[in-house]
Amino acid sequence: MSEFIFMRTLYCTFVVALYYGSISLLSQFFTSCIPFGLIFVLSILGLIYYYRVPPPNEKDVEAVLGKDLPNVTLPKTEYVVTQVAHRGAGLDVPEHTAEAYKYCKEKGCNFIEFDVSLTADGIPVVFHDKSTERVSNRILEISKTKYKDLKDVNISEKHPHRDRFQPSGIQTLEETVAQLLANGQRMFIDVKNRDGRLVNIILDLYKRHPELYTKAIVTSFFASMIYQIRRRNPRIIGAIAWCPHVFYYAFTESSSNSSWLKKNILHMLDTIYEWLLPRFTYFLIGLSVILLHRYSISIKSIWDWRKKRGVRVMAWTVNNPAEKKYCTEVLKIPYLTDTFDDQDSSQLDKQMTYFES
Repeated sequence: MSEFIFMRTLYCTFVVALYYGSISLLSQFFTSCIPFGLIFVLSILGLIYYYRVPPPNEKDVEAVLGKDLPNVTLPKTEYVVTQVAHRGAGLDVPEHTAEAYKYCKEKGCNFIEFDVSLTADGIPVVFHDKSTERVSNRILEISKTKYKDLKDVNISEKHPHRDRFQPSGIQTLEETVAQLLANGQRMFIDVKNRDGRLVNIILDLYKRHPELYTKAIVTSFFASMIYQIRRRNPRIIGAIAWCPHVFYYAFTESSSNSSWLKKNILHMLDTIYEWLLPRFTYFLIGLSVILLHRYSISIKSIWDWRKKRGVRVMAWTVNNPAEKKYCTEVLKIPYLTDTFDDQDSSQLDKQMTYFES
């Protein structure tokens, strides 16, 4: 704790220095730098501690994720997570379908990541994209379409292995959670956007299924969503997914003709967010897991998150067999994957166009 206070004081002092270097010339005229700066630093620290959400019980985290890989001795006799099926292994089986979750269980993977979005009538559905264009021949925008018009859309139509599967519709959040719990599978519930209604939906979900406290982790690209959820229910285990330029891609993917001003503001926000996340944000929201994009992972970043901050690290999304082995055997971290089929890279790259189209 003393190390934390020292580091936070250092960071706050840095903020103060920036403050004095830009907009505080007037303030310096009326007050002495040292007393004002000290008050400013102590005020920031006080606000952080007051609004901070403590992390959940470590036993609950371990119940969901098992032992952290560096703490596991061979042969493995304890429960440990090495891989998570991203969208239910969506390269092997149509993503976010009952058949996908069954397939994962047959492959020995009992940890599923799925995405939650809202329809026009406020029904939480398990779907990744903003529209059905990538996975279906019908083009419907999720947030602008009622669930009755979405549920029968065949999301298997464009899958690389579509000939092997029956037509599959879009599932509701309740249907997916009930199925995974019945299968004995754990889950990452990925909140896809910043719609405030999703906060209450997640909270109500945990009320209906209290077993989720030791079966599920709620994750999002938006720290504000995890904070709102955990602020009202600190028992819920929270995770943040991060990659470089996360705000830029999140807010420009639907409009390629965004103005230069918007793009530059988003780049600035990304820089600020990247600086805040490992210094203040993780502590404020009581973060348990950080999901880092595979291109952003280094031994140092893993060490910093795991040892300095007590936050577990996972890689996403790892599909190459050699990279999978590197994650678990060298980096000692679990990974999210789209496939359990360890095929050659050329074939894998060809199939990945399905996810990227």
